[in-house]
Amino acid sequence: MRHRAVHVATWILSRLAPKGEREPLMGDLAEEYALRANTASPSAAFKWYLRQICSSVPPLLYVMLTRAAWMATAGVALLAYIAVGLVEFIVDRAISSSAAVSYNPLGLIITFPLVVLIGYFAARFRRRAPIVLGAMMLLAVTVMTASTTESTPTWYRIAYFFVGPTAAFIGSALRSLRPPHS
Repeated sequence: MRHRAVHVATWILSRLAPKGEREPLMGDLAEEYALRANTASPSAAFKWYLRQICSSVPPLLYVMLTRAAWMATAGVALLAYIAVGLVEFIVDRAISSSAAVSYNPLGLIITFPLVVLIGYFAARFRRRAPIVLGAMMLLAVTVMTASTTESTPTWYRIAYFFVGPTAAFIGSALRSLRPPHS
């Protein structure tokens, strides 16, 4: 039973360790475990080994997540999402003539190219960020549509399902059409 647990714990740790550090880390751990198993009881060596594994997993997991490209992509997409929200707020304030909620198509027309621009710049930082941005926008519109009790015109709901994500995807496509640097 202990042998299987050591094998599983070793495998988990080896998956989390960075490739360049994996072999030395696993070698040092195995060497120390063998020394402890020969000088102390197998039970004490096993407990020590599991403590080492358990104390190593959180920092290795943190390193793995901070080095992951998806974290940077999600971060850029989140910043772009905040920028889109700010743009929508400013456009709504600028074209709204009263405090009442208005469903003005002009807001969509003005917002669309600005979201394309935000998607373009997001793609300059992280290639897939506009795709994540579009998915975030689609999810947000879906949640807001499903959870609102407000009477919103159908055309406006349908437009928001397509305008935001489409604009983000177009911004991504514009980035891919840009000629490479020489």
